[in-house]
Amino acid sequence: TVTVSNLNPNDPAVVGQWSAVSPWPLVAIHMTLMADGNILMWDDHTDDSGSYVWNPLSNTFTPAPYNPANLFCSGHTALPDGKILVNGGHYDSYVGIRESVLFTPSTGTWVAAPQMAYARWYPTTIALPSGRAITMSGAINCPQCRVPGFPDPGVAEIPEIYDPVDNSWLPLNSAAKYLPLYPHLFVLPDGRVIATSTHEDPIASAVLDVNTQTWTTVDPVVADGGSSVMYLPGKFMKAGAAINSAYPKTSANRLTHVLDMTAPSTAWRQTSSMAFERTQLNLTLLPDGDVLVTGGSRNSDRYDEPAAVYEAELWSPTTESFTTMSSMQTPRMYHSTAILLPDGRVVVAGGGRTGPSHLNSEIYSPSYLFKGPRPTITSAPATIEYSSNFTITTPDAGVISSVSLLR
Repeated sequence: TVTVSNLNPNDPAVVGQWSAVSPWPLVAIHMTLMADGNILMWDDHTDDSGSYVWNPLSNTFTPAPYNPANLFCSGHTALPDGKILVNGGHYDSYVGIRESVLFTPSTGTWVAAPQMAYARWYPTTIALPSGRAITMSGAINCPQCRVPGFPDPGVAEIPEIYDPVDNSWLPLNSAAKYLPLYPHLFVLPDGRVIATSTHEDPIASAVLDVNTQTWTTVDPVVADGGSSVMYLPGKFMKAGAAINSAYPKTSANRLTHVLDMTAPSTAWRQTSSMAFERTQLNLTLLPDGDVLVTGGSRNSDRYDEPAAVYEAELWSPTTESFTTMSSMQTPRMYHSTAILLPDGRVVVAGGGRTGPSHLNSEIYSPSYLFKGPRPTITSAPATIEYSSNFTITTPDAGVISSVSLLR
């Protein structure tokens, strides 16, 4: 008996499917998913047209004007009450600002929060288990002093913690550490914070104990990574090249490494490479545990759009290998963004803002959306408490083998 398979390489159940290109009112340099399912986005706050709220269901945009601070290349994260904290931003080339602001989804309004101790441009901000937020790195004031591979004296080395209860910033003076711009930060299962790589340079990954303000090197071997993702609690994958586009033009790479911080020995391990060299790429964790790779360029020249990578790739944590998926239509390189929507699709937007700019988006529907009818949920609790049982009601329970909760 001979079995022959002639799967259609364009079958969306195999390679997924991209939507048509949709016009947007700005270059979505920043996108953050809010608790109501809408996306807050902004680019350059030099006037009142720099931010919008996008409703993915109706594909409508609501202006969210704010211009006392230029939030271009800032840090941001969601807080426990649903507000969005945005800190740092742009004053001039490599000159950051100390401002922080809060956006309230229910009212669509911004309010000023206290200033940080340090100006930051290209900082990273993440939520902590305590409900507070921590920010690291960011340029203070260092025009034209970038030297690839060497510490930048103009980068803020002291992390700061924002407490939404008393609306204050607290510098962690004993936790000073140089991290290049936009470090990739994640919270480990034990509450510590790991820096796996950065936007502009590879680093030796390190872990911060916030309580003791002490750093520990994870692996002294520097493994490159242009984008990072925590695909399971304490388990990480990073891929591509970390290159500041202000550096001299440099080729990207296809390198991929994994790290298991739950194992007795912690060291990055190289695995199968991507199909394409990429820098300025985005990695997006999907509900089924796979990781979507979108965008990027084969080199660090932000203006070289012929070097853009259009093909998406899908990384499996089971096989630790990549599969090439369908291709988008627009170059998504410098200043591009990707975010998982509540319905399981991924919106990819932005690119440019300096040089060719893309005021539009494309939405990728992964192959799991073409495997037959989707389960329906007839009831679910509005609030779920930690360490408690809860019930989801669905007539399709008999065909559901696993469930994922996503923040």
